[in-house]
Amino acid sequence: MTKRIAVVGAYGSGKTTLSTALSHLTGLARTHGSPMREPIGGEGRSVHNWTDGQLMQLTVNRYAERLLGEAAHPDGFVSDGSVVHEWVYAKLRLVAGSYPGTRTPLEDRHRSAVTAALEAAVDDIGLLMRRHAGTAYQAFVHVPVEFGLTPDNRPVNENFRHLSDALLLPALQATGVPVHTVHGDVAERLAQAVKHLGLQDATVMTVDEAVERAAAPTR
Repeated sequence: MTKRIAVVGAYGSGKTTLSTALSHLTGLARTHGSPMREPIGGEGRSVHNWTDGQLMQLTVNRYAERLLGEAAHPDGFVSDGSVVHEWVYAKLRLVAGSYPGTRTPLEDRHRSAVTAALEAAVDDIGLLMRRHAGTAYQAFVHVPVEFGLTPDNRPVNENFRHLSDALLLPALQATGVPVHTVHGDVAERLAQAVKHLGLQDATVMTVDEAVERAAAPTR
């Protein structure tokens, strides 16, 4: 049975909803990093006004949180995101910003000498993250960008989301861990994930029940 699962995808693609539903469906614990905000020394500062140092600080903090969260569930977990996400977000923010004006691939973008040096440091941290991912997870469930962001949920733009996925997928594949892409609404994605992961005999409720619980407001 696949017991260490990471639900992955760009910002706003539906990771949280699917990981919550998959956790309900399988009875596996759900784990995740804290919201990426409020760097030490930058309290109250907008996400768009973080310094490069604060961005790297939060990247390392989220990495540590994920390690601890996963280690707390030795019997298995469903992770909302993965350690690889922290590297993708930091690298993309450094090179292209939160609101890239085009979808020009990252490798074709100009970097200043300072940005290139910071990016190299982030890439070195990313090597640790990808090495961890290769042993921490048994499978990735990838949710592609299939619908737009809601008007009140735009800390990034659509170009950032598509560039994020373009950077994320090759990094996931390089870990050697199977990557399963699922499509459609939550129920369709959940049913596909169960099939890909071989969990048909390991569910504790129906797909519809899991989706309903995932949609219920938290108290």
